[in-house]
Amino acid sequence: MMIYQSQYVPFLRLLAGVPIVDADHTPHFQSLAHYLLKCFGEQGLLSDMSKDEINLAATLSVYHDIGKSMLRPTLLYKTGPLSKEEQEQVKSHTEWGEFLIDLTIPELRGTTTHRFACEICRYHHERWDGSGYPDGLRGDEIPRYVQVIALADCYDALVAPRSYKPPVPHKEAAGMILSGECGAFCPALLKAFAGCADWVQIVVYGKESDPSGC
Repeated sequence: MMIYQSQYVPFLRLLAGVPIVDADHTPHFQSLAHYLLKCFGEQGLLSDMSKDEINLAATLSVYHDIGKSMLRPTLLYKTGPLSKEEQEQVKSHTEWGEFLIDLTIPELRGTTTHRFACEICRYHHERWDGSGYPDGLRGDEIPRYVQVIALADCYDALVAPRSYKPPVPHKEAAGMILSGECGAFCPALLKAFAGCADWVQIVVYGKESDPSGC
């Protein structure tokens, strides 16, 4: 269900033709992205965005991995380790995603919807210290709202079961992100995430916090 409702709805209907690849995520990913965007926005960390723009970004977050639809299924669902060449092929999904958005919905060109969708697809693997891809952006060269969606992407991918791994427990997943095991994120976003991680587990995933840390 689309979270966002505004004058952009007629354009968003066009996105129905864009394939969504969510094999690496739980059904809660979009809710997590919306929850974090909303919480961080209320804390003044997305001060350049209106409430409507935050909701729009949350709606478009579900399309962040559409570029993976251009990868071979044998590569996408491989259970063993990827070769360096295969890793580079997987990384190309960010650029493919931007390409697919622009190709599939040219009617959106020049709108905020188009810009957000393209930025989410292309930049959700960029990292604060410049170690991400495809462009090696660093700091706030990466749109702040995309940094939030990237954080949600990491967390939900960790707690989701995959063919090659069991789900990571919620508190362990949060710890991995806060410790930098999933790449560098904006310190202000990490501080805000640390303050709401337990609520993420309860509110978004419907699980009670485990005092044992699991």
